[in-house]
Amino acid sequence: MKTIAKGIVKLRYVIVILSIALMIPCFAGMAATRVNYDILTYLPKDIETMKGQDILEEEFGTGAFSMLVTENMQDKDVADLKARIEKVEHVKKVLWYDSFIDYSIPKEMLPDDVTDILTSKDGEAELLFVIFDETTSADGTLEAVSDIRKLTGEKAFLAGMSGIVLDTKELAEKETPIYVGIAVLLAVIVLSLTMDSFLIPLFFLASIGVAIMLNLGTNIFFGEISFITKSLAAVLQLGVTLDYSIFLWHSYKEAQEENPGDKNEAMADAITSTFKSVVGSSITTVAGFIALCFMSFTLGLDLGLVMAKGVLFGVICCVTVLPSMILVFDNLIEKTAHRPLLKEFDKIPCFIAD
Repeated sequence: MKTIAKGIVKLRYVIVILSIALMIPCFAGMAATRVNYDILTYLPKDIETMKGQDILEEEFGTGAFSMLVTENMQDKDVADLKARIEKVEHVKKVLWYDSFIDYSIPKEMLPDDVTDILTSKDGEAELLFVIFDETTSADGTLEAVSDIRKLTGEKAFLAGMSGIVLDTKELAEKETPIYVGIAVLLAVIVLSLTMDSFLIPLFFLASIGVAIMLNLGTNIFFGEISFITKSLAAVLQLGVTLDYSIFLWHSYKEAQEENPGDKNEAMADAITSTFKSVVGSSITTVAGFIALCFMSFTLGLDLGLVMAKGVLFGVICCVTVLPSMILVFDNLIEKTAHRPLLKEFDKIPCFIAD
């Protein structure tokens, strides 16, 4: 391992440049990875819900429907809206009064069971059933729901599982960057208070950021991941791999005392020491995530594989990218060095030891 560590130190500039260059295919891989926002698709295939959906799609050519509620609209306007919705791609059929009789004929001519379903008690709201030609969370269905909402504007409200899936998608895409940013900000604050350099936390996060991008980019080999996995992966990976970076930094500082004036040798020793210590810890973490893969609810398989892969990338980047960054930007790190702003907690360990 010492030979490999010396090779990493020697190729530090190449490693930094290569890690930056790899971000391009990682972004492309992230963009090409489909995100599944329908949690029901991770249910076991042998339960009644999934069997019913398969039969609807295979036997009847449909797997999803939504309910469109209109308020205070004239029948002719509702009929016009229905006609426009039927032209939306992936909409198979729209059911309303004129599916049974002409809307100009009094509604009282229809059975009470039908009018009770399609009209509210006060007569101000009416219901249309929109049937799609694909399943609930299919890309075509979600596009159709989005197009229907553009057609209706504020005149009507679309409900149903497909609408919920689309709302979930929009919320996740909007809020995920916010709480990832909050996690990074809090990590920087804590590390700045506890570490002996203002700049070293940024390199910790840069190294972990490379590992996160490698993890998310390589998800393309899975074809798709769940929105829950996408939302949690970055923050979870940051949390479970940050300790590796701290361990490397402290090992490096200790190795500098043993190798005064030779930072390259000190970093090689730190890499060797860190790798030996981190491997055991990371294997335990990976085993925990792999255990999720045995859930019958296959969301566990999705999350477990992505996070296990993320931990492995975290270890690799900790002993390659981070040491290279520290050596390349050593002068900047030294200039921002300071005493830890929080005192060491000596009394509690001494009390426990006594």
